[in-house]
Amino acid sequence: MNGQIVPAEGPVRAVDALVAEIGSTTTVVSAFHGLAGFPDTQPRLVGQGVAPTSVAQGDVGIGVDGARAALEAATGPLAPAVTFATSSAAGGLRMTVHGLTAKMTAMAAREAALGAGGVVEHTTSGRLRDADLRRIDEIAPSLILLAGGVEGGDTETILFNAGRLARIESRPIVVYAGNTAVRDEARELLEAAGFRVRVTANVYPGVDELDIVPARAVIHDAFEEHIVHAPGMERIGQFATGRILPTPGAVLIASELLATAVGDLVVVDVGGATTDVHSVTDGSPDVAAMSTEPQPHSKRTVEGDLGTFVSARHVADLVDTRYRPGVLPPPIPSTPDEIEAAVLLTRVAAMTAVRRHAGCLVHMYTPKGRATVARGRDLTACRLIVGTGGALTRLPGGEAILEASRGGAEMGDRLLPPADAAVALDRDYILACCGALSSHFDAEAVVALMRHSAGI
Repeated sequence: MNGQIVPAEGPVRAVDALVAEIGSTTTVVSAFHGLAGFPDTQPRLVGQGVAPTSVAQGDVGIGVDGARAALEAATGPLAPAVTFATSSAAGGLRMTVHGLTAKMTAMAAREAALGAGGVVEHTTSGRLRDADLRRIDEIAPSLILLAGGVEGGDTETILFNAGRLARIESRPIVVYAGNTAVRDEARELLEAAGFRVRVTANVYPGVDELDIVPARAVIHDAFEEHIVHAPGMERIGQFATGRILPTPGAVLIASELLATAVGDLVVVDVGGATTDVHSVTDGSPDVAAMSTEPQPHSKRTVEGDLGTFVSARHVADLVDTRYRPGVLPPPIPSTPDEIEAAVLLTRVAAMTAVRRHAGCLVHMYTPKGRATVARGRDLTACRLIVGTGGALTRLPGGEAILEASRGGAEMGDRLLPPADAAVALDRDYILACCGALSSHFDAEAVVALMRHSAGI
């Protein structure tokens, strides 16, 4: 614990919840009240405390204790009714994903993994080869997602892959999300080899049909089981009396909840290492009629080369050659030059990530003449863009950065949010917290917290 933090004194104050968001570099503990009494009471953020994340010290609880102490130094001692945690520390929810075909079951499984907050390190389609097994062992994933075969379709490939997985050295949890015809056979095979297996609905039950929400829920449960035993992370289970979620998964849950109140939206989270984009939309009917591939209602993409610190050099290379930041900013910029550089990197990362997340119209020639099809994600029905994370909410100019991520005439056939889409910032930096809170408190109360934070 930081020796400069003054221990909390005075009477103990009851609050509804504490949420610890454990990141790769910092841990934030936030206190909330007014949720349990809603609508008679107004939900509010009581305060936040920050401390360095301490996984490298072998005990994540050191950082959680430090962040809570910093919080209580300002608020006095707190007695929460329930505690939650989200984590992207220790590599986050590291996963490998395996399906039958690249554009069908493997794609559906990957969507499920990313939507759950996974860091997808390796994706395969077809039969697993020796090189794939070696790669899985190198990654040492927290979870393996095994899919393949539509209902009534292929069974041989997924059974073959289950047998191949039995040969890897580690024993991560396996989530089975493939053809249910051989679900029990695959589970018995894997359990006999020492794996813990969780089964869920087929993520691709029919051609052009996605069913990834059940898999997301099972992945979250498996993550909770895994994380409390991960080296350095054991004390998360001692802190949290409620849910433990991967932080990106919690943000997507919050995004879905907010969308039920305000309509289709995009959430952008620029971090030090990656930039995540979440969208909740079915797109416009006109574009849907031209679509060539199924899309989930809720989607997350993560850009591992777009960040303001770990991957700052790559982002700087994307900047217009007329201007390059003189310095690459530290994790928390403080000088005018550092802040200017961080703002520029954040702008480039956000714009690039949103454009990668969005799909586009493609014009092609067929025997019947010229045709136009839509490929990828349609964001044209999203009337709101929300910024969260440290870079967008703590640096100046966050709204202008989000405005630059919208579409316009110069974007051509890119399916971006419209040029007049509204923008808002999660100024209290609580979207991940709200994803965790939604498992316990009334949805309208949690939405009220988010709307207040974003001013919408």
